[in-house]
Amino acid sequence: MNIIRFVHVLAAVFLLGACSTPDNPSSGDPNNQTPIIVAVTGISLNKTELTLTEGQSETLTATVSPDNATDKTVTWSSSDASIASVQDGKVTAVKAGTATITAKAGDKSATCTITVNAKIVAIESVTLNKTELTLTEGQSETLTATVSPDNATDKTVTWSSSDASIASVQDGKVTAVKAGTATITAKAGDKSATCKVTVIPDSVNAGHEGIGEETWE
Repeated sequence: MNIIRFVHVLAAVFLLGACSTPDNPSSGDPNNQTPIIVAVTGISLNKTELTLTEGQSETLTATVSPDNATDKTVTWSSSDASIASVQDGKVTAVKAGTATITAKAGDKSATCTITVNAKIVAIESVTLNKTELTLTEGQSETLTATVSPDNATDKTVTWSSSDASIASVQDGKVTAVKAGTATITAKAGDKSATCKVTVIPDSVNAGHEGIGEETWE
């Protein structure tokens, strides 16, 4: 009788153990099971270098490995947001300079060097304060050139004369050399403006020269 009771108890213990095993999905507490965390092993960007002009934008793409990583969240940052800012991978060029964009996932990161070039503002026009000028031989007058717009990238003005033997020019200063007509040109970018310069004889010196010649004879 004792043997039969022992066998019944042993069978009950065996059945109880079988019902509580993890292999039985209908039993046990699933909260006791430890979730499997797949760590990020790497992150890469579609570009490691990028050149933009002020005001331009471009979106970087980050790839996180492995594909089944538990948390593939990517955070973005810029070494200097005043040069290049970033939001969700979209890089915006703010001003000329260099900045580094960093994409980070887990404890892994990747970077892209951003070079921002200044925006080129083309010259729209060049004007002179005078379009005609009359000088006597030996006289000088300075012309003033105005370049538009005010924020043009390169406002350098170059000056030239159609005949420097009549009227020469340097940095806008026109010097009358001898009687005649010449055209002074001020050029900035592909725009230019002109001033017609008329040089008349120096009547005072001419008179002196005439008196000297008559006296000598």
